[in-house]
Amino acid sequence: MKVAIFSLTKDRSEYTKRFLKSLTEKTKHPFDHFIIDQASQDDTLKVINDFPNELGKRCVYPLARNIGINRGVNFAIDRIGNKYDIIIKLDNDVEIETNEWLAKCIYVLRPKLLFSPYVKGLVLNRGGVDRIGYLEGIIGQTPFIGGICMIGLTRAWTTDSNGWTIPAPLHAGGDKDFCAKLSLEGYVFGYKEDVVINHIDDTLGQESKYPEYFRNRKLEQVTTL
Repeated sequence: MKVAIFSLTKDRSEYTKRFLKSLTEKTKHPFDHFIIDQASQDDTLKVINDFPNELGKRCVYPLARNIGINRGVNFAIDRIGNKYDIIIKLDNDVEIETNEWLAKCIYVLRPKLLFSPYVKGLVLNRGGVDRIGYLEGIIGQTPFIGGICMIGLTRAWTTDSNGWTIPAPLHAGGDKDFCAKLSLEGYVFGYKEDVVINHIDDTLGQESKYPEYFRNRKLEQVTTL
């Protein structure tokens, strides 16, 4: 199965460096990595370009301005194209904890399933969205999943959803809206409980370390593009 991972970055290069390090150390299955940088003002681009990807190619797209999450996702999907079987959205402020996480996720992926590893470090919805049941005893089923990590077949990102909704706020609700569109096509959602990623510094720690970033994010939640 040919895999494309995409990530959106914007400043906080420390997190991107830790993310790429964990991705390299915990992954053995080949993948190509598409990174969309939303006009970072720190050394994020240097960190990305200096970090090797030995399992595939890395394509970096430095944007001149922040186009928001929804447009950023659609931009990434357009660049990825139709040459991949699986597309994964993976945020740059997580660290992978489970060895061979990607192979373990590919093993359980099936049509009309969108899922994520178990997410540590969330203040609200610990471990992800509240479970409503279990799929084959492996995946905790939920009515939707958050956007930190989303794993699905390529058609989930293209023909079955027609992409992420625009116009939309720069930072608000795109993940839930994406799942709502897929649910109309019969998709189910959940978290693979035995594969773990960690939201670096947890939510409160991030807010404490990068207060200006989160002040800007509040503005982005009411700014539509």
